[in-house]
Amino acid sequence: MERKKTYLLTGGLVPLLQNRHHLTLSDNTKQALRELERAYFNATAHLLDGRKDHDDKGDYAWELKFKPDGVIEEDFGDLIESNRTSKPLISFDDVYCQDMPDGHYHVTRIQNPNNLDEDPVLGARFKSPSLENQVQQIKKRFGDYIDIMNIGTFEGGTIGDEVSGRFKDAGIKVGSIYLAYAGEKGVKKLHTLGADVKCIQTFDWVDWLEMRDCLGFDGRKVPMKAGLENPENLFVRYVSNSGRWASIPEDVKEHYEGLYHSFFSAIKSVLACDGIKTDLRQSKDHNLVYELRLEQK
Repeated sequence: MERKKTYLLTGGLVPLLQNRHHLTLSDNTKQALRELERAYFNATAHLLDGRKDHDDKGDYAWELKFKPDGVIEEDFGDLIESNRTSKPLISFDDVYCQDMPDGHYHVTRIQNPNNLDEDPVLGARFKSPSLENQVQQIKKRFGDYIDIMNIGTFEGGTIGDEVSGRFKDAGIKVGSIYLAYAGEKGVKKLHTLGADVKCIQTFDWVDWLEMRDCLGFDGRKVPMKAGLENPENLFVRYVSNSGRWASIPEDVKEHYEGLYHSFFSAIKSVLACDGIKTDLRQSKDHNLVYELRLEQK
């Protein structure tokens, strides 16, 4: 039997726009956005599904899979609810199941726009205090023993590094970690920290992309100076480095970028029906950095 590895795409435009950007969406707009996500998955699967590749274990085929936001919300919520302890629950995510956490840790990957092949570093989301300050506030408000929830982990880097670094240095211990999806390496890494890891599904995967990064509504965040009037979303688009950041093969990069632009335009038209003006423009300070502005009348 042919071995397969998963290329996972997760939906989430609706909860992203509602929970992070605090926009009001009509039922028709929600349905249209979810239909566009499904169409984008089908188009991407046409490009990538079944592609042959190899690793240290031998040959395998790419298998495209899609998890819509409704499935994520229901399954992730059930996982947390059925395993939740009495410890405070801190979310590393600000999009999914936002009725469940007691508090948040606003962390993201920060990319140097002058070198896209440089590994990102962890930093605070824009308009959030520094990570060190956030950790101290979590300890002050919730104590020194917490649980963590996040949409997932690829190889355990973000959660693992923060738990073994800033949280440990502050004297905060983590009991349970709840994840929707995770790579097998990621789960192993988190287990080594002594945490009880609960996950809906683990994957031996090619890659995992959240659709907002593929559709112009998010990307690799860049450093911003505190206090400046910057938009909330200032990022490098994934199409600027799709081979490294999204595992897109060279022979389909042009088509992949075409999907990025065409689906962004379609989403922009849908949001206009709810009086939402969507603007994605190149930054004045750097030609690879883009600003996303969302304004609802």
